[in-house]
Amino acid sequence: MSHPAGGLTMPTMTTLTTRGRATRTRIVEAAARLVHLNGVAATTVDQVLEEAGAGKSQFYHYFGTKDDLVEAVLEFQAAVSEGEQTRILEQHPGWDGIRVWLDAVVEGQRRADYAGGCPIGSMAAEMADRDPELRVRLGEAFERKRAALEHRLRELQDDGELDGAAEPEGLATFVIATLQGALLLTSTLKHDHALAQAVGETWRHLVSFRR
Repeated sequence: MSHPAGGLTMPTMTTLTTRGRATRTRIVEAAARLVHLNGVAATTVDQVLEEAGAGKSQFYHYFGTKDDLVEAVLEFQAAVSEGEQTRILEQHPGWDGIRVWLDAVVEGQRRADYAGGCPIGSMAAEMADRDPELRVRLGEAFERKRAALEHRLRELQDDGELDGAAEPEGLATFVIATLQGALLLTSTLKHDHALAQAVGETWRHLVSFRR
């Protein structure tokens, strides 16, 4: 990612005033909506500022470059996705948490009218080969989601509810990879048939190790 010339440091959320945090958040949320629907390359700073109702002086104060904004968008999208996964797993213990989370993935696509697919996955497809630093951050975002699922599976294994011969790491990787492929199909075909089928088959595979 490029950064402002001269080594200038952009203000962080902790150093901003309440009003400043609200403005920065508004810009990031506007950018996230546009990037999700149109992609990084097709989203301009001017479009983001119009969507956010902000000015260029505010943009350069909080971000400096479009690359900095894209990085903030990834952080925002990852926080939303991971937060939803964490909330569901905390509210629903055991196997129920995994099932509810899988169903929530399908429902989220229905609410979005199948536009954009997975925000992180769509950004990865566009940017992974263009920006090495962003690629690393995208990989970290996927890894955190995978690790959270692996943690739940290990809990089930420790409690005797998952076959001791099962491999939680591999199962979690399988789930995340399957969902990403199905989400790509969903955004392409504009219906959830493939995603619903993939979730169903994923669930059947997981519970085949259930004890």
